[in-house]
Amino acid sequence: MDSNKEKVVSQFDAAWQEILRKYFKDFTELCWPDLFSKIDWNKGYKMLERELNPLASKKAIGKRIPDKLIEVCLNDGTEVIAIIHLEVQAGQVANFAERVFIYRYRVFDIYKKDVATMAILIDGNPNWRPGLFEREFFGSKERLEYPILKILDFKDEKQSLESSENPFALIILAQLVAIETSGKAEARLISKYHLTKWLYLHGLKKEDVFSLLRFVDEILALPDNLGLKYRQQVSELEQELQVSYMTTSEKNWLNEGMQKGRVQGMEQGFEKGIAQGIEQGIEQGIEQGKQVGEINVLIKLLKARFHEVPEQYLIKLQNADLATLEKWVLNVLNAKELDEVFKMQ
Repeated sequence: MDSNKEKVVSQFDAAWQEILRKYFKDFTELCWPDLFSKIDWNKGYKMLERELNPLASKKAIGKRIPDKLIEVCLNDGTEVIAIIHLEVQAGQVANFAERVFIYRYRVFDIYKKDVATMAILIDGNPNWRPGLFEREFFGSKERLEYPILKILDFKDEKQSLESSENPFALIILAQLVAIETSGKAEARLISKYHLTKWLYLHGLKKEDVFSLLRFVDEILALPDNLGLKYRQQVSELEQELQVSYMTTSEKNWLNEGMQKGRVQGMEQGFEKGIAQGIEQGIEQGIEQGKQVGEINVLIKLLKARFHEVPEQYLIKLQNADLATLEKWVLNVLNAKELDEVFKMQ
């Protein structure tokens, strides 16, 4: 896998990891109702993030750590561990079902508790549905059957998702758009703006709007020129609705590009010149905004992996050049601790 693909996969994975951590209850209610009705939500749930490392095998080839490990209590007082497996993938993954089997076995081996397993498939292949693992050798049999959540299966339910009060409906809609607009930047811009407008008008809490906007922005990445256009549209929407969810850096980036365009347009003095000047100004603003954009991406990845980014590291980000920032983004893929991101070569 080349570095660009690794960066995209890491960004998708980090976005889903964070959204499942924050909206596990909403996810379960919408996507796993049988389990939802059995959980005692009054007792809450526990994310076993730090407990994942003992499940990894140094000798194993490939990924061997579950994406999410959540401990809950059932209504009858029974404790259960629910494992949510997420595979960011555009097609079939070899031995996926076998890896799910290994995850489950290792969790049971460590905790000796009942385990509920689900795989979330966000790829674009409607025929790939690895929900069964079977193996037999001289009369010895192993079998694991587990439910899968195929995001593509929601493509005919967009209307009901749009009318849902569950915030996880927006997550599914965004992932559907990501699948449907792959390689179609203009179509993605239109859909991303409509999703954002829907989010602004849905009456959610401000912290939910921020979290969901961050997910949408990471899942529906746009080329720089269209990204600036999207932020301009969102800025106009915020002025119309008299709200503000764009970050300060996003606003600065937008204003810088637009200001350069206005100045050059005024110098040319004609309507055509104004249009050309704004376009050129936007391009210049984009170039200068790349470093700010890279910092924003890196902060999001760091928060998704390590939850908090101390001020000393934020200062490092602000003082780093673009090449260093890009190296740190790739370091996030392999770093186990936050400080390793800034030390790895």
